[in-house]
Amino acid sequence: MPTAPDLTVLRDTVSLVTGGASGLGAAVVSELASHGAHVVVLDPDAAAARELVGSIQHHGGSAEAVVADVRDADRLAWAVDLASSQGTLFSVVSNAGGWGGLTSHYPDVSPDDWLSVLDLNLVAPMRLLQLARAAVVDGGAVVQVSSSAGIESSPYASPEYAVSKAGVVRLTSAVGAWASPRVSCVVPGWIALPRAQRELAALDPEDRVSAPPLVPVGDVTDEIVRLIVDPSSAGEVVVLDGAGPPHPL
Repeated sequence: MPTAPDLTVLRDTVSLVTGGASGLGAAVVSELASHGAHVVVLDPDAAAARELVGSIQHHGGSAEAVVADVRDADRLAWAVDLASSQGTLFSVVSNAGGWGGLTSHYPDVSPDDWLSVLDLNLVAPMRLLQLARAAVVDGGAVVQVSSSAGIESSPYASPEYAVSKAGVVRLTSAVGAWASPRVSCVVPGWIALPRAQRELAALDPEDRVSAPPLVPVGDVTDEIVRLIVDPSSAGEVVVLDGAGPPHPL
């Protein structure tokens, strides 16, 4: 039987979560704070970040908001410095990402448009990982959030997003031998967040039946926390497809 993760190692440490003000990021922030970590919530949405921080503090947790876009290299470096100045920076969760607000996609948009998506989903995580390598305490962890779009071989509406998320998976395995920080990755399918639930409900009945199962948010946050605290997690790439327990790629 698998040994339960030792969550006490999070107590009185610092965690940095990018894209932490909403969705999966907010769930990760709340989970880490519930285990005694001080969480730095990095997000461009100032109001949402401060609202989440206020809620965590109201419930006895510790968090602070940093308003930044991960594509801003100077601001990202400043955020990592800030997080490491707050105490022992034990974990970084590289969660920020998305389609970049595009409604049309490669090859029907300009290179500037699709490159901006690669910047958000791949270049910024690479830059963050480089910064974290110098800032995270020995024995700490970086967990990267990819997507099933990056490992599937079927057509996908946003090729630039799929390519960038595939890059995150390969980046993780490429640096998997690092002793510190331990770098790992989760590869979730369609996460059961409100937007996904709305999109699923809007599908035609036939499409809804054939849609992949939604992945419970708690399954993803639990796996991220496990990867953070598990001293043997270096190089792990874990798929969560909603059809069963998390499994290695």
